[in-house]
Amino acid sequence: MPIDDATRPRVAGSVELTPAQRAGGEHLRMIHDHFRQQLRAVTAAVEELHAGTGDVGAVREGVHRLGPALTAQQVAGVCGQVCRFLTMHHTIEDQSMFPAVATLEAYAPVAARLAEEHVVVHHHLERVDDLALAVLVDPSRSGELVEAVEALRADLESHFTYEETEMAEPLGLLGLGV
Repeated sequence: MPIDDATRPRVAGSVELTPAQRAGGEHLRMIHDHFRQQLRAVTAAVEELHAGTGDVGAVREGVHRLGPALTAQQVAGVCGQVCRFLTMHHTIEDQSMFPAVATLEAYAPVAARLAEEHVVVHHHLERVDDLALAVLVDPSRSGELVEAVEALRADLESHFTYEETEMAEPLGLLGLGV
């Protein structure tokens, strides 16, 4: 299921932040811009693969920079891979930033929603990695891989934009850095 923007709680715009208070939100946007750059690279690698000029290894390398490739066994609790930057980013948000933001009652539903969206993003990462492996066995599945990367990118971009919009205020109000 793609992330549904219409069901997201909205709070942003209720407070005016000082320039110093805006710093946390700006830093969050810069981190997301780094991921956006990686997503463009993954998209290009998948398109090259589908066109017959690319390599599955390049696709998987790009995906692994975004997050871990998890097997069903690892998802059940036995994580055998080194967590990547996106996973660390989401873990920091889930364990530190979102609980702190949730102390501000108005923003608690936003923090909860963003944590739920992290699960969706990681399901996308797993699907892309699974399809990259499937293409090694059956190159005719490269179209499915292109579609999976497009779905990942759409949901992740949507998630980033929502988070940047809704988290800037509570980050500023709490004086939290990212």
